[in-house]
Amino acid sequence: MVNWEELKRVLLYLLSHHTEEHLDRALCIKLFGRRLYICARCTGLTLGFITGILLQAFSIITYLEARISLLLAVCLALPAMVDWWTQGVFGRESKNYIRVPTGYALGFGITLLRFTEPVWTIVTVIIFFLFAVFAVYRRVIREYGPKSDMYPGRREERQT
Repeated sequence: MVNWEELKRVLLYLLSHHTEEHLDRALCIKLFGRRLYICARCTGLTLGFITGILLQAFSIITYLEARISLLLAVCLALPAMVDWWTQGVFGRESKNYIRVPTGYALGFGITLLRFTEPVWTIVTVIIFFLFAVFAVYRRVIREYGPKSDMYPGRREERQT
């Protein structure tokens, strides 16, 4: 039998990427009388990605030299990465008015990687991925590590 409450929670998380207590990091859209929460940064990323694809499809951007394309892609991706990384590593809280435009720049920058050499695209993605892994690791340690109230040993101390 389907547990509808659990299904709603899973769908909420898939679109917003945040639990109910962190929905301020998502955009709220009313659709058919219901609230739909969509990740703010992913919304910007998707819009930037669509913009880049359309500009290339309609021949507005036809060619960029490989080095310039890579430099532009990295420069456009850095604000989103710095925003997300400082949230994960240092616990700084970002705002949606920062998340959406930095996500947009990231999405647009990704489309510019089309003009680079595949090797440099792969190297760039790996470097950004490693930074992301470190940020996630630091966030987990900060939120669930020994100094956190969520640490299993501390939860047991509070219960006794």
